[in-house]
Amino acid sequence: MNTRFLFVISLLIAMFAVWFYRNQGDLDTILNMSTTNIEYEATEILAVQTNEEGVAEYSLTADNLTHYSDQNFDKLVAMKLNWRPSSSQNVMINADEAVMYHEQSKVVMTNNVLFSSQSDANTQAAKPPMKLVASELIGDLEQKKVFSDKPIKVTQANNSFESSSFVADVNSGDYEFSNVAVTFMPPARRDNPLF
Repeated sequence: MNTRFLFVISLLIAMFAVWFYRNQGDLDTILNMSTTNIEYEATEILAVQTNEEGVAEYSLTADNLTHYSDQNFDKLVAMKLNWRPSSSQNVMINADEAVMYHEQSKVVMTNNVLFSSQSDANTQAAKPPMKLVASELIGDLEQKKVFSDKPIKVTQANNSFESSSFVADVNSGDYEFSNVAVTFMPPARRDNPLF
């Protein structure tokens, strides 16, 4: 092969490299490579917990789960929990965000929290479902209690009231409300003679 030919090709490659380098632009941002405290992330979560007999105690769904390793907690987005603490009771909890602290066995649910509890229709003490709307609920997984120190609104059938805080024992179905405010709307007045 002719050396002139190789020289011309190497010159063309060098000119192309210079043109490409000049037209690629400057690096405006400097990449900062740092470690993060996120250990793992997952989407479209579906978890089922069973008891010793293999019966499902609860199922949990979430759009996104992020585990932070430095503080050992999970952050859930669009969480929905279906919990059966007993054979006669069903508890549903929905929240836009939830943070589960593994060390304390505690779950903090925030933003549009809806707590609804319903007993089975075939039990003698069947009651209409109770719905609780709150800005924040805290769940204690060891004691199986749900509580809040923030204002909540409770609705059961046609009855509703507001409370400044509450504690619920999910196993027994007992609820405690404090500073309850009830608004009573009497029926429209009718002027009918009695006799």
